[in-house]
Amino acid sequence: MKRLKSLILFVILVSFFSCKENPVKTDTSLTENIDAKGLFTKQCASCHTGNGSFTAPSLIHLGAMTPRSIVSALELGKMQVQGASLSRNEKIAMAEMLTEMKFTEGTTPPNMCEDANLKLSNVTSAGWGGNNHGTGYVLKDNANLTATEVPDLKLKWAFGFEGGTATRSIPTVIDNSIIFNSEFGEIYCLNMQTGCVQWIYQADGNVRGGIAVRQNSNGETTVFFADFNCKVYALNANSGELLWSKSVRNEAPNSVTGTVAYADGMVYIPLSSMEVSMGSQELYECCKGSGMVVAVNAENGNEVWRHRVVQEESTAQTKSSTGVTKYGPSGAPVWSSPTVDEKRGLLYIGTGENNSYPTTNSSDALQALNLKTGELVWTYQATSGDAYVTGTFNEDGTKMETCANCPDPTGPDVDFGMAPVLTTNQKGLDVLIVGQKSGEAYSLDPETGQPIWKKRLGRGGALGGIHWGIATDGKVAYVPISDWFAFGGDSSYPASPGLYALDVMSGEVLWKSVPDFSLCEGKPGCITANSAAPTLIDGVVFAGNIDGHIRAHDAATGNVIWDYNTAQDYETVNGVKAHGGSIDGPGPVIANGMVFVSSGYGKFGQMGGNVLLAFEAE
Repeated sequence: MKRLKSLILFVILVSFFSCKENPVKTDTSLTENIDAKGLFTKQCASCHTGNGSFTAPSLIHLGAMTPRSIVSALELGKMQVQGASLSRNEKIAMAEMLTEMKFTEGTTPPNMCEDANLKLSNVTSAGWGGNNHGTGYVLKDNANLTATEVPDLKLKWAFGFEGGTATRSIPTVIDNSIIFNSEFGEIYCLNMQTGCVQWIYQADGNVRGGIAVRQNSNGETTVFFADFNCKVYALNANSGELLWSKSVRNEAPNSVTGTVAYADGMVYIPLSSMEVSMGSQELYECCKGSGMVVAVNAENGNEVWRHRVVQEESTAQTKSSTGVTKYGPSGAPVWSSPTVDEKRGLLYIGTGENNSYPTTNSSDALQALNLKTGELVWTYQATSGDAYVTGTFNEDGTKMETCANCPDPTGPDVDFGMAPVLTTNQKGLDVLIVGQKSGEAYSLDPETGQPIWKKRLGRGGALGGIHWGIATDGKVAYVPISDWFAFGGDSSYPASPGLYALDVMSGEVLWKSVPDFSLCEGKPGCITANSAAPTLIDGVVFAGNIDGHIRAHDAATGNVIWDYNTAQDYETVNGVKAHGGSIDGPGPVIANGMVFVSSGYGKFGQMGGNVLLAFEAE
């Protein structure tokens, strides 16, 4: 899925280690005699206070998180390096000190279904964008929701994630069940009508992407996903039973931020390279890693092929200002889901920036790989010379005076964070539609990678442009533009957040919709920008906003026909205290007459939250 990562503003390092075991319940009374402030000062303060790294959360932002979220980051997520030297009680003590709240574990939901004897078979929506082509377009019979019914949508139920602050759950829909991920590694299977829990599986790390599905000819249904630490899982869809799990990491900086894809007996896993954050550390030998795609056998998880985006070998280049050897080339992570083209036997990916010099022609690019062998078929590079690591910019967007590993000159950080979209235009020709953080949208020939048209819509930059996805029915492409803090973009072009409709044939702008900016006045973390992926049904396009609103637009005019503010408190079916916040990341999932929206994305200064909302027309 985006992954995207954008600037990774609140990250310092990621794991150099293999996956941790699931945390056990802890007697938090054992934390009372721990000097949490002293530990924080020694281990963390240099990055999180004063003039520390701009990439790390400030004390204010840490205080807005939950203890469970902080402990999870130290054990299962991006901060495992820092957490490795701390005992579990020390992590909990620091989390409680920072948040002024008591730590609580995730618990078994009280709303377990009485009868969960499932026989799932009919897949309505799966993977990023709802299908292997990533279109975000839901067919009429699958949506079972008409444009005339949309204004009557009402909240049916809410499901809370205990201790969550960054909700990016992407429900896969099979029959009357939804299967989705959590930031704490739980995979839930719920009855979509009632929200009761049919089964839960606990993965070993944060699961940031969605769920892919395979259905055998004998009726067996399997779901696939990967955790942040590059462990891939196959579960029985009816019971949540683990069938197999395998690690696909072979370079320390690798992680999985996108959604895996399944096609014809193979599972395709995108690997990002988190040296974009590691490189901000003065004593780190930046940089040697690369983004990748790994294909494994769906029966057993055995590796079939591996494509390394940076194919050149990394070698010593120069010395940094701290005397550490700098290496290159590196980077070009694959943040988002691969897109499958069964007809041509191709797999399409988008890549990110290089992390050191020399740069390569595979960064900020679109690539096509052979589905069976992983052989590179073509590359289209949109932006060359984009070498970047976090720590390059101050909070006001100016360049930092000292940054030992920052490439010089530094690039704009305008990667492709979304999955390429494969669709058929009005002339019956297949085309790829894709958006870049530069603020530009493209149409490409899937056979050759040659551009058909290019259209600039926004200023772009590290948190600007197009982040998570585009929705299209082959006639019109619906494109969200962020541009809310767009340093690194084209300063000659105005910041232009909003939702755009483009003619797929020409790239011509048909309409633009911009919400009321005054809605965010005086509200911390409230930002008016369209960053999340949209979702399209016949006649209506749904788009979430960082201001917390989910809006349904008339697909022909852009007029808003339904608007719901998710940034509020909820009573949930599973008894978890929950609230909504910014909507960022995946688009809404629409199936069987219902709309599912993840709310709360507490990164980059946005409004955190911990709720999955289910809507249905009265």
